[in-house]
Amino acid sequence: MHKVVFVLLAVIAVAGCAAQPVQRTAQDSVGGSAATPDAQGAANLRGTDWRFIEIGGRAVPEDVVATLRLRGNRASGKAGCNSYGASWQVSADGSARFGETMSTKMACMEPAGAMQVERGVFDAMEKTAQLRRDGDDLVMLDASGKPLAKLASDRSP
Repeated sequence: MHKVVFVLLAVIAVAGCAAQPVQRTAQDSVGGSAATPDAQGAANLRGTDWRFIEIGGRAVPEDVVATLRLRGNRASGKAGCNSYGASWQVSADGSARFGETMSTKMACMEPAGAMQVERGVFDAMEKTAQLRRDGDDLVMLDASGKPLAKLASDRSP
């Protein structure tokens, strides 16, 4: 009997750490936007890795890791504290959309700013309507063209 209770508690504990959806109010589609001069570069993002360096006009603290990995039609990474995954799509004109984000649900007190960065990452993904290359960087833009986040190429293994 004790083994059954132990196994049941272990299953509940593991399930509590399982991926859970992040509440979102994202639009179902991306509004049409004019092609940017570097839209072709934005459309060729599959297989790339990025590190968030700025969110909402603020620099990401150096010791906070927030990444975006684009493989096929899946986006994944670390949002400052938790790991996440979502579907994504980008058109030749640079219009982009991230689907519902699934994330682990831990709270991180260290490093300082990790949870604030995480909220910013999820907010930027929710509001992204366009991706634009800016030299070696990637910029997430909202439907009005306002920058939401800036990411640098992450070529680390």
